[in-house]
Amino acid sequence: MRILVFQHIAVEHPGSLREMMAADGVAWDTVALDKGAGIPAFDDYAALLVMGGPMDVWDEDRHSWLAPEKAAIRRWVEGGRPFLGVCLGHQLLAAALGGRVGLMPAPEVGIAEVTLTDPGDALFEGLPSPLACLQWHGAEVQ
Repeated sequence: MRILVFQHIAVEHPGSLREMMAADGVAWDTVALDKGAGIPAFDDYAALLVMGGPMDVWDEDRHSWLAPEKAAIRRWVEGGRPFLGVCLGHQLLAAALGGRVGLMPAPEVGIAEVTLTDPGDALFEGLPSPLACLQWHGAEVQ
């Protein structure tokens, strides 16, 4: 299995997910969009992982790759393929599929409790709800 990773800044990489993927024999290719890397054809990839970054989804005038990235995300998801968006990645997914992303009245930074909306989801199986999670964002999906 091979995973495609969209990365927006070198320090916001898949982190410990790399160790888990390697342990399971999963290979991945990272596309450094902020460095001008182009989006490859999807044929060889089983999943798309889109990482975070300091920019906002509406910053297309400063980051010209955001518009093509959102179009690629839309094509990927409309093809019924697995997607995981982390921070900016989930905001890009929302924007790509017609959702609204905007500034919050006040940023959320620190540990906060999150209530699971669908505790039956296998990804969250066995986790308590509410769950203490690190928050660090100033934008929200509406």
